[in-house]
Amino acid sequence: MKKLLVVIMMLLITSNAWAVVVTGSGTTKDEAIGNGLREAVEMYTGALVYGVTDVQNYQVQKDQIVAASLGYVKNYRIIKTSNIDNMILLTLDVTLSEEKINTILRDNVKLITYEDVIRDYNNVAQRQEQIKKFAEMVRILDSRPVSEKYNVIYEGYEIKRIGATQVDVILNTRISVNPFYSRAYNEILKNLSEGGNSGEVKLLGGNYRIENGKLVNSRYYISEDARVPDVDDVQAQISVNGIPVDTCREYRDNLMVVYSPTEFVKAFASQFPKVFMQKMRDEDSKVDDKWTNSGIKNSKILPPEGLPLKIKYRISDSKEIKNLANLKLSTSNCVENQR
Repeated sequence: MKKLLVVIMMLLITSNAWAVVVTGSGTTKDEAIGNGLREAVEMYTGALVYGVTDVQNYQVQKDQIVAASLGYVKNYRIIKTSNIDNMILLTLDVTLSEEKINTILRDNVKLITYEDVIRDYNNVAQRQEQIKKFAEMVRILDSRPVSEKYNVIYEGYEIKRIGATQVDVILNTRISVNPFYSRAYNEILKNLSEGGNSGEVKLLGGNYRIENGKLVNSRYYISEDARVPDVDDVQAQISVNGIPVDTCREYRDNLMVVYSPTEFVKAFASQFPKVFMQKMRDEDSKVDDKWTNSGIKNSKILPPEGLPLKIKYRISDSKEIKNLANLKLSTSNCVENQR
């Protein structure tokens, strides 16, 4: 005999529970209760499963989810008992654990709830606002004078050559990265980084160090649409009394960059075919990690105490010798015409 199921709708939605009044039938009281509870669960899950499941798998997935959800009937109460044609008819007030059943639904089907959308919206909005603020901080950091990023200490001089009209002097200096700048630089980029490489990010580096004999560093994958300047490429030179005297050098956070053309050629020859094919297939191009920093492996890390650096300095008046003890050295942006 087919089961007689009469459903009386009465929904009461609370923060953690979902209540409904149903009527279930069966040849025994236990069977009637079981059918009533199943009907309550089907009422709650059925429409959701149907809305996200293809027709072929609908019944299979629905039966599996209902069976799993039956364990999360919070409580039920028999409101009315009656008998019709040797069948027991029970009217039940059933309360389900909505949150736990939703977990089952999420684990089994691609269920999207209003709460999910709101949570994702808040997360996306919060992250985008964070990206904008940190990107602006990077632009401010990039706009600061070079002298705030790199310090130079004057430790003395050596007279190398005395000519008829000129005297060549070697200035003994130490150059170091401003620890406050470096710390802010790495912290900001760490918060901006997406944590993975793709075709829509650019790679910036910092915190260079030697590990197992190799030059390594922290890598930050910054979204292109953040429009962050290339802050890991600072061109600077040393000036004496405001006049540039040193060659133009490239710095990346705590690294003085020295290029190795041979390594660049090797890396290009190895990676070009792979990258070319990725571009042809319209795929994100990625360079193997083993080639990272290979072209600058001879670069010099700026230690906290500073990296010794000898600067050539020429004076044309012997009276300037008296001023060698009071020279004011600083870092500045590179200029074309050097003394």
